[in-house]
Amino acid sequence: MSKKLLIIIIILVIVLGGAIFFLVTKNSPKGEVSNSINEYPSVSDNIDETYTVTPSKENEENNIYIDSQYKFSFEYPKDFTATKFQEGEDSNTILVQEKESKKSFQIFISPFDEPGPLTAERVKQDLPDLIIKNPEQRVLKNGAKALIFFSEEPSLGEIREIWFIYPVSGADSNGVHNGYLYQISTYKELDSLVAKILETWKFQE
Repeated sequence: MSKKLLIIIIILVIVLGGAIFFLVTKNSPKGEVSNSINEYPSVSDNIDETYTVTPSKENEENNIYIDSQYKFSFEYPKDFTATKFQEGEDSNTILVQEKESKKSFQIFISPFDEPGPLTAERVKQDLPDLIIKNPEQRVLKNGAKALIFFSEEPSLGEIREIWFIYPVSGADSNGVHNGYLYQISTYKELDSLVAKILETWKFQE
């Protein structure tokens, strides 16, 4: 993947993130939210079924999302739903949404051909206008080195962003890095919940 294509993908991700959060909140009186599952996507064939959801054996209040395409899993509360959508040929969005309030977080996954870890400086090279507040680099429990920061959406205020590349490995014999960029976005008030969910995230070897 060329650098120009990478720039386009990252820009599309930012736009997509804003679109999903807009769908969650639009037409909602006094802060109540509508059902973004029913509104996004408009074509049901876009739903990707390369995942399963099963009850957690360790925590009866959780379900486990298991992704057979990207080989990872995480636990999330049973009062949320998880749905995966195909975004073009090579990318996917996982939308995890609370059933009652419809508050949500999303995971956008796309191919990435550069070695990690991802830095704020690297993101700024391609997106100089992106707001990056209080950037931190942390090693997640799953071993990924994540860039964590707050950004802003005009109608939503601060948004928590957690971006990481996995796997972070050397190039193959052709000099190509075969990793994926994971971009997790959520409302500021769900920050602590998403942090707990990331504690349960596991990649399969």
